[in-house]
Formats: sequence, structure tokens, C-alpha cells
Amino acid sequence: MLPEELYKRRPNHNNTPESITLIVTNYIVFVVAIQLFATCAKINTFFWVILGALAIYNFFSIRKYREDYGKAQTIAYIISIGGLLLLYFLMRSRDLNC
Repeated sequence: MLPEELYKRRPNHNNTPESITLIVTNYIVFVVAIQLFATCAKINTFFWVILGALAIYNFFSIRKYREDYGKAQTIAYIISIGGLLLLYFLMRSRDLNC
């Protein structure tokens, strides 16, 4: 017979940790938002709406999978937020075609 722990496990797409999925989602949404709404001299208001929605998604995702976030995952998440800030400044500093 199969052990009971097998049925109690949460399904996870190809055993990808939730912290990695959250970081990748953050980068994809952030880059698309920058490309669409923050490439000209003035930053569109919808860019800030997208960032607010992304922050709410992060809050609830971290809250839902709190037990998966150990010290290493928390450090990786904080570094990824710093990477997002760096990416923002790098993408805004290039030549703009408005």
C-alpha cells in the first residue's frame, strides 16, 4: 500500500518551489509593465496599479505558503526585489523612443 503522506502533499508543478515561481512571476509582470507603461518620460498611472496588484499578489502568496519560506528562500526573495529595482533603473536609463 501507499503511505498516507503521499496523499497529503500539495501538488506542485514539476516540484518547483513556490518561492521560485513567485520570483519568476514578479520579473515577468514587472518587465511587461515597464515595457508597456513606463518607457516614456512620464510613467503611466496604470504602471503603479500593476505594481500595487503585484504587491498584493506577493503578500497573499507568501502568506499562503508561509511554511515553504525558510531563511534561504527569504534571502532569495529580498535579493530578487533588489534586482527588480536595478532592472527598473537600467530599463529607464536607455534611449527612449516615444
